Amino acid sequence: MVFFDLFRKTEKEEEKSYLTTDEGVEMIESTGDNFEFLIKGDIDIPNEKFDKIMVPISLICRKVEKDNWIYYQIGNDEFSYSFEPPGIQMTFNKEITFNKAKQIADEVLNNIRSTGQEAELVILSSGNIYKF
Repeated sequence: MVFFDLFRKTEKEEEKSYLTTDEGVEMIESTGDNFEFLIKGDIDIPNEKFDKIMVPISLICRKVEKDNWIYYQIGNDEFSYSFEPPGIQMTFNKEITFNKAKQIADEVLNNIRSTGQEAELVILSSGNIYKF
């Protein structure tokens, strides 16, 4: 039996292998100053539905405006959106954990998909230059 256990991945090992970027950068222990997300796809969200679709359902989220920019706060953490040619960029405060940010992004992705639109989440490492 011990022999077969060698081939089984532990839950943490499976999670770590899932939470790496294409460049192999470990993200599981990262905080918001080390990553951002890009939501790719032909996405069209009407302004009047944006605040409903682009926030997670399972977390209490508050919309605030600072320095003429909209942020969404969840507890002590916050995120914002920027529309870029390859998609919708999600950036987070520097203290947020990767797991919390990923949960937020996954729920937003599910909200977008529930409207019948295709969307893909791309994890970007801060400091890297990407071409799309």
